[in-house]
Amino acid sequence: MKRKKILILFLVWGITFSEYSCFMEKTSPSQSSGSTGMIDADDPNIQYIGRFNLTDPKKAVFDWPGVAIRARFEGTRCSIRLRDGKNLYDVTIDDTESRVLQTDTSTVYPAATGLTDTVHTILIEKRTETFIGKGEFLGFILDDNKGLIPLDAPSDRRIEYIGNSITCGYGVEGPNASSPFTPETENAALSYAALIGRALNADYAMVAYSGKGVVRNYGDPNKTSPDPMPGLYDRTCCADSVPVWDYTGWIPQVVVINLGTNDFSTQPHPDKSVFQEAYIQLINRVQSQYSGVTIFCICGLMIGEPCAGDIKEVVNQCQENNANRQVYYIAVSTSLLTGSDRGSDWHPNVQGQQKIADVILPIIRDRMNGKRWKKCRWDDGIWLSAYWRMLSMQPAEERVCLFIRMFICLDLQNRLDIKGKRGFLVNI
Repeated sequence: MKRKKILILFLVWGITFSEYSCFMEKTSPSQSSGSTGMIDADDPNIQYIGRFNLTDPKKAVFDWPGVAIRARFEGTRCSIRLRDGKNLYDVTIDDTESRVLQTDTSTVYPAATGLTDTVHTILIEKRTETFIGKGEFLGFILDDNKGLIPLDAPSDRRIEYIGNSITCGYGVEGPNASSPFTPETENAALSYAALIGRALNADYAMVAYSGKGVVRNYGDPNKTSPDPMPGLYDRTCCADSVPVWDYTGWIPQVVVINLGTNDFSTQPHPDKSVFQEAYIQLINRVQSQYSGVTIFCICGLMIGEPCAGDIKEVVNQCQENNANRQVYYIAVSTSLLTGSDRGSDWHPNVQGQQKIADVILPIIRDRMNGKRWKKCRWDDGIWLSAYWRMLSMQPAEERVCLFIRMFICLDLQNRLDIKGKRGFLVNI
C-alpha cells in the first residue's frame, strides 16, 4: 500500500511538471539579458557557498568571512557586478593564481580579459570579515551573446566552522607579530578552516567573528557580554537579525567549534558554570539543526587553562549524556607556534595557520572516513523542510529535480530502514 501511494504521488507531480520533462538534458548556457552578456545573481548556474541573503533574487547579500561564489562561463572576458566599497576578495580564474580585488565605489570590476574563447571558471572568495562591511553580489558581465554553463555538482562534503579571529584568518598576511591589523592583512582563504576544507575536498562555511566568545567577548570589563558568538549563530548576515538562516538549505556533516580564547584572554574570566552551560547550549543548538552531525571542539594555540579544561569537561559530559555522542575534543598546544609563525597582533600567519591545520586535519579525517561523510537522517522534519524548499525553487525544473531526488531517497529509505536507522548515501 505504501508503495502504491508513493507511485501515485510521483505520477501526479510528474504530470504537473510534464512541460519541463526534458530539462535533465539541459547543457546549454544560461540566457543573458538580450545580447549584452549581462548575468543576474539569480542565474541557476551560480553556486553560493556560505551564508547569503537571497530574499531579493537579483542581489546576493553577505557579510560572513570566507563566503564564496563559483561559476563557469564562456568567452574571453568576465566582469563582476558587486556593490561593496570596503571588503577585499580573492578572485581566481581557472587554475591561475588568485588576485586580490579591493572594492571601492564602483559596481563593476573586471576579473579577466583576453582569455581564449572557450569555457572558464571563476571563484570569488571574501577575504575579510563581518565588521569590515557587507557586500551585495549582482552578477557578471560576459562577452555579448555568452552565458554561464552548469558547474559540476558541489562537493558532498560540508564543514561549518563557528569561531573567532583565528578562524577568520585575522592578520594572517601581516609581516610580523608587532604589525597592526589592517583589512589587507586578513584572508579567510588562508585560515586553518579553509586549508582543511580544501585538503578534504569539502565545501566550508564560516560563522566567525574576531573578538567573540562563548559568553564574554575580548576585553569586556564584565564576566559576560551582551552579544557573544552564540547569539549571532542564527543570522544569515551577521549585521542583520533577520532573516534567520535556513538550516535546511546546506547541511554539514561536520561542525568545528573554535571558541573560548576571548572569554579567557583577559580578566575577568567568566564563571565556569556559566561558560560551560553556554557551551553545552551551543552544542545542543547545532545538533538540533543538523541531525547526526559530528562536532569537533577546539581549544588552544592562544589560550590554555582554565579554558581547555572547561571545554574538555563539556565534551566528556556530552559523550556520556548526549543522545548524539559524536562530540570530540581537539587540543592545539599553546607552544605550537614560534615567533616566525606570527602575523598581525600575534595571530598566526600563513605558516602558523598551516601548523594548526596539520594538527586538526588528521583527527577530522580519521573520524570522518568512509560513508560518515554521506550519512544523512531523514527524520526530524527534514522531509517536510525539503518539501517546502522544493516549492520555493525557481525555475520549475529545479523543483522537478529535487522532487525526483526526494522520491529516490524515500524509496531507498523504505528498502533500507532498520528500526529507525535511516542512514544512506543519497543527499538532497
